[in-house]
Amino acid sequence: MRLRRILGAVVGTVQGLTGVLAVIFAYGLYSNFLDLRVWLDVTAEFVPLYMLALIVFGFFSIMSGLFLFTEKESPQTERSKS
Repeated sequence: MRLRRILGAVVGTVQGLTGVLAVIFAYGLYSNFLDLRVWLDVTAEFVPLYMLALIVFGFFSIMSGLFLFTEKESPQTERSKS
């Protein structure tokens, strides 16, 4: 079970970081950081749609990553012998 806990922490951390990067990318798209809109050929009318999608994806990734990272082991029940 120790392997499961370590693997859950690693996957949770990666998933949380992916969510944070999605939110940062959404803000960079909104603020046109380093001419990101021009580089990606995104028109101004579609920026709110892309931001919504990235922020929702980022939020759910962060929450899922936190749940994986803080997952507790459930108490194991003893199996009855037949």
